[in-house]
Amino acid sequence: MARPGRGLATIATLGVLTMGPAARADIANFEMSGKIYMKYMYQNDNTQGCLSLSNPFWRDNIGGHNGVCSEFELNIKANVGPKVTAGVRLQSRWGMLWQDWWENGDLKPNIAYPPNTGDTSGESLGQNHAQYIKLRAAWIRFGPPIPTVRWITIGSTDYSMWNEWTIGKARYIDRDNGNGVFIEGSFIPQSRLDYTVGALALPKLWAGPGWNTGLSANEPLANLYGTDWAFAAKLESRPIDDLRLRAIGTWTQDWEADRYSPFLTGAPDAARCDTVGCPDHSTKLATRFRGLNGTLEGFYTPSWTDLFSISALGAYSSNYVNPNYATNLVRNGQGFSPVVFKTDPNGNPISATGLAAKVDLEFYDPIKIGLSPKLEYFNIGSEYNAIMGSRREADVLLTDGIITGGFTRGGQLPTLNVANEFQDWDEPWYETVIGWHGFTGVLEQVLGSVKLTGEYTYVGYNTNMQLRDTVNQYPDFLYTHGFTDTTAYTSDQDYANVYDRGKDPRSVYTKYQDRHTQIGVLTAQVPLAVGWSPLFNFKVKYIYDRDNRNVSNPRDDYIGRSWLLFGQVTVQPTNELKVFAGYEYSHWSEDGRNGSEAAGYFPARTQRHTARAGFTYAFGGVLAGYTVEYFHKNLLRDPTGGFYNMIWNVWRAKGTVEVAW
Repeated sequence: MARPGRGLATIATLGVLTMGPAARADIANFEMSGKIYMKYMYQNDNTQGCLSLSNPFWRDNIGGHNGVCSEFELNIKANVGPKVTAGVRLQSRWGMLWQDWWENGDLKPNIAYPPNTGDTSGESLGQNHAQYIKLRAAWIRFGPPIPTVRWITIGSTDYSMWNEWTIGKARYIDRDNGNGVFIEGSFIPQSRLDYTVGALALPKLWAGPGWNTGLSANEPLANLYGTDWAFAAKLESRPIDDLRLRAIGTWTQDWEADRYSPFLTGAPDAARCDTVGCPDHSTKLATRFRGLNGTLEGFYTPSWTDLFSISALGAYSSNYVNPNYATNLVRNGQGFSPVVFKTDPNGNPISATGLAAKVDLEFYDPIKIGLSPKLEYFNIGSEYNAIMGSRREADVLLTDGIITGGFTRGGQLPTLNVANEFQDWDEPWYETVIGWHGFTGVLEQVLGSVKLTGEYTYVGYNTNMQLRDTVNQYPDFLYTHGFTDTTAYTSDQDYANVYDRGKDPRSVYTKYQDRHTQIGVLTAQVPLAVGWSPLFNFKVKYIYDRDNRNVSNPRDDYIGRSWLLFGQVTVQPTNELKVFAGYEYSHWSEDGRNGSEAAGYFPARTQRHTARAGFTYAFGGVLAGYTVEYFHKNLLRDPTGGFYNMIWNVWRAKGTVEVAW
């Protein structure tokens, strides 16, 4: 759970090996592989665990900064025949500390002293700390002699056959948990018209209103998730050698038992499906949530020149929420919702629909001086939302974005369901781009072995609006303004919104917004042809972010300025060993950062110095790495607004060792 899977490929079920007399798998037809992964965490605080940022929504005892943990995975693949393969992946649970020898997931009565603090057995942390082996993947893949059909896959999948704007690849902690049935084939051979269709089982967590598809414990209006599916279709064609086209359509459907079925008697909240309530022994279904997404993409790479390529994408989304079966968390959950609860002027629920488009033009050294421009236009509608789109580990825009720093990587995704959670402090962060409208220009200059880049991005916002209904319809996640410090995010819960399911760094919707952002970035990569092959990386970044908020009140304006200076050197003393060290300075000057309409807004000034060093060592099949970081941060806030200054002095380290065979 706590790391990006470097992935041994998803593998599949052994039960298929007995399916018929021709399906015979000798020992020679088995492929087996395994991996052991160990992680060491340290931070100068009193938490314990092996995951920097766990679930911010409810208390989770996986998260913590001090401990050592291990996990093991076993992959088995069977080549049943020339057209049949199958396999499984077995994975140990994550979270048991080396110092916790006895943890097996049992929860015993609270008998320890003082009262109500646990028990004396050591078996008290829960199932998510036990090292039991779990079946994480099981699939069958075969190619039957059916016209147009190339392959049929049944079982586990990472959902990577679609795209970030529709149904995205599952993030690493869920990489193989999804299951479905998929058919791949071709109507016209040689890629003139290929197709993929699939039915995907929805997860009961995160893929719907309230981040669930029906959990009675925290969603009293819904508890049926066994009928929830997503359906998807993809057509790909290369009508000419220079042009590729791809169309994807997806439909996400969350069903509940209809409380108002004509077959039922009694009040809508009465128990159902007994001999009185269901005289025909049937249950009618009603839509709790329905999401539609579609994209049309084109990629043109001319064969008559190698100077440029162009790509374009158009996208559509529609999300409908039935308030009879989904609690409105905009109104009842302090604005924490991954979907819009849109209504018409009479208060009736309607679909939130949105369009999105982007065009990319890339040149490849057109004037033969090592200079290559890239241009991108993007326009994402204010209500475009891919509820099942990529939540992490993808990037749909060219820009460096707002959240990316020097040490901090990141990207942009078109969903309210971004997942900056279940991660360590050295992992990437992601920001939503719903409502972004603007352009990016990048120049890349290559001078021998030196590479220089410069970027300018302008972002206007389709979400700019006065008196938007953030009480009933549009989620604002409570925190709506200012830069988010992802470096300090996993070490302290103040000055960052850790209770929004990782939606940071900025709420998409606010009551009053009149905002625009400008981003400028310069980078340099300078290798030196001397001993140890040093590579220097430099980055300078400036962001100007202005939000006039309520345009009738000039005293509530937010003006944010961010400066970043970064430098790092990497050397390679031996073929096996790489060592790096770097420094980052960040400064945020923010007018109108803290406060409210009623109390007024007050400034904040932030300075952060970050130093990081580490190494990676590869020997045979063993890969080891260690990173240590120190940051010092000062946050100065106006005391007249009731705020106080804060200081961070944080040491932390992460070490990993893994071996694969």
